[in-house]
Amino acid sequence: MNTLDHLVHMVNQIARNFGTLDRDAAAEAVAGHILLYWDPRMKRRIIAAVADEAGSDLSDVAALAVAIVADKAEPAATGA
Repeated sequence: MNTLDHLVHMVNQIARNFGTLDRDAAAEAVAGHILLYWDPRMKRRIIAAVADEAGSDLSDVAALAVAIVADKAEPAATGA
C-alpha cells in the first residue's frame, strides 16, 4: 500500500467511526480530527490527491471532510 492509499484508507476509517452522525456532521467531525491530529504533510498529500482526483476511493463523507480541511487548513498545510 502506497502513502496515498494509506491516507485514503485512514480517512475512510475515520469517516466510518462517525457513521452514526448525519453526512454533514460526520464530515465536520472527520475534518476536525484531521485538522487536529494529522501532520501538515499528510494534510497536503490528501488535499492534493482530491484536487487531482487521485483520491477517488474516498467515501462521500471522507471526500467532503477533505474539502472542509482544504478550506480550513492553515496556508502551510495547503502549500500556499
